[in-house]
Amino acid sequence: MRPGQFPKDSALRRDLVACTGDGMTYSFMVGTGETYIAMFALVLGSTDAQSGLIAAVPPLIGATAQLFAPALAARVKSPSRWIQCCAVLQVASFIPMIVGAIVGALPFWVLFMVAGIYWTSALGAGGVWNTWIGLTMPSAIRPRYFGIRSRLCQAAILAGLVIAGFTLQSTDGTRWETIGFAALFLAAAVARLASIRYLRIQRDPPAWPDHKPIPLWHFLTQYWRRADARLVALMLAMQFAVQFGQPFLNPYLLKQLDVTPALYLGLIGTSFLAKSIALPFLGMHAKKRSAGALLSVGALGTTFMILPWIFVESVPGMFAIQAVSGVAQGAWELATFLLFLETIPSDERTSLMSGFYFLSSLAMAVGGAAGSALLGFAPDATTYAAVFWTSTGLRVCALLLLPFVHTEVLHAIPIISTTLAVRLNAGSIESPIPGSMATPRPSREDDATAPSDREAGR
Repeated sequence: MRPGQFPKDSALRRDLVACTGDGMTYSFMVGTGETYIAMFALVLGSTDAQSGLIAAVPPLIGATAQLFAPALAARVKSPSRWIQCCAVLQVASFIPMIVGAIVGALPFWVLFMVAGIYWTSALGAGGVWNTWIGLTMPSAIRPRYFGIRSRLCQAAILAGLVIAGFTLQSTDGTRWETIGFAALFLAAAVARLASIRYLRIQRDPPAWPDHKPIPLWHFLTQYWRRADARLVALMLAMQFAVQFGQPFLNPYLLKQLDVTPALYLGLIGTSFLAKSIALPFLGMHAKKRSAGALLSVGALGTTFMILPWIFVESVPGMFAIQAVSGVAQGAWELATFLLFLETIPSDERTSLMSGFYFLSSLAMAVGGAAGSALLGFAPDATTYAAVFWTSTGLRVCALLLLPFVHTEVLHAIPIISTTLAVRLNAGSIESPIPGSMATPRPSREDDATAPSDREAGR
């Protein structure tokens, strides 16, 4: 159902239009902002290991803070006001990077700190926004509405990537090189600032729902006794293994393979676009063959998608790797979302997803730190090969958990997710929005997984 099908003066239509505007401006920020922090660190003189760590560790800072976000937001008593505060904090996180890019210098610890602030504000708003959407938008219109919104948000991300490619390529190797980053971070900050106007338009719900709080200690003790704990173990093991190598693809491409900024952004855009295009077909595969079959495809692809970078010698080969990687990551994420969310009671979803995202970010940070230790301070092609081979070996070990995962999904439900960041060799980092999902129907044959209904902007 489109926003235009409601009367112009209806409150719901204003909410839908504002939510779309918020999503598109947020997505443009994703396409022009955080994606380039690791690359910016390299330009400022950071080591390859530091560049990888700045992509892997700050999400843990944000994931830790978001554990307390629901309680803090309850004190504010307004999801709109809370998310506006998070947006302001996110805008502020770009200011030191803009200044550092203009002057051509910024201490690494400052860059690391502002990246942590960025992720804290992003994840701190996520769970509250999920509750807000669940209360103000009728479930009957969510699948179609978010399907339309997701396409617009994906277009905004791609527009940001294209603009970033032209900007960084035009300043590459010149004395204006860091000014190109300043322009991108300024564009990202302005886009996020513009989203605040849309956030102010949307109505607050009449009251907060009663969500069942699940403390982290409960997640670590009682939750592991459930049947789906094996799926959680697989996801965390794979996250650690992937992050052992994936964050270091940025310096590998930029320093070892000497790719241009335009090619670098083109490769990122390829995996993101391939992932977006493949999702409807992956959803049909899950419907016909089961989510378990899709999980196997995604797990196998994720296991071996970093290894070809050791041997690639041509630009077409690089694009082929990225396209396959995007599809594999899409299959992995869709399957794990289906299997994970299906087994969680609706009143526990927000709290359990917060706990899981904290553990996932912890695995990401530990994996990145371990990979950084192996990479060392003066890496060469041989060192990178060792990191990528080790990462692949760890992924194979994680893959051994696959046969023990409970893979029956009773209902194929539309998945609405958020694009947190765009990443090389991963397409994007997504997080499901449980409260935004339509209620599943009782018959599997009458239901359809709708990956095109993924929300790509919040």
